Amino acid sequence: MNFRLLSALTVLLVACLLCAGCTGTTDTPAPSQTGTPTVTATPAPTAPVSLTPGPTQTMPPGKEISFQITENYPSRVTSDLTVTFIGGAGQSYLTSIDVRVTKANGEVVTDSMEITRGKEFTIKNAKGENRVEITVAYVTENAPFKIMDKIVKVP
Repeated sequence: MNFRLLSALTVLLVACLLCAGCTGTTDTPAPSQTGTPTVTATPAPTAPVSLTPGPTQTMPPGKEISFQITENYPSRVTSDLTVTFIGGAGQSYLTSIDVRVTKANGEVVTDSMEITRGKEFTIKNAKGENRVEITVAYVTENAPFKIMDKIVKVP
């Protein structure tokens, strides 16, 4: 009986040693640095904003969606521009809706819309000609689609 107890304790001790050996940390010396690295900040390239609409893509058949763009809504006083998601047959296939508005003064406003009918994205003080770009991504497609790129004038 002592032999069985002794062998069981030996196996348990070896198992504990193996587990403790696997969880230990090793202290590796850090590589020595001979010089001080210099970091040079380079300014990010600024792309000029364009108010010229570009090409758009056709949505896949059976996955069409639509948007409504309203000038001076909800307020005529502040010259607002509102983009509303109307929905459509392809609404259940959407993964994202990105809206980018380039205002007449050159300011660029971007946001992601929630994929829910009736959701709105309002741009304040958008008086003049504004470029509205809408890009959507579908679950079943590899690349996003730019479905709208047009000039909207807010009086």
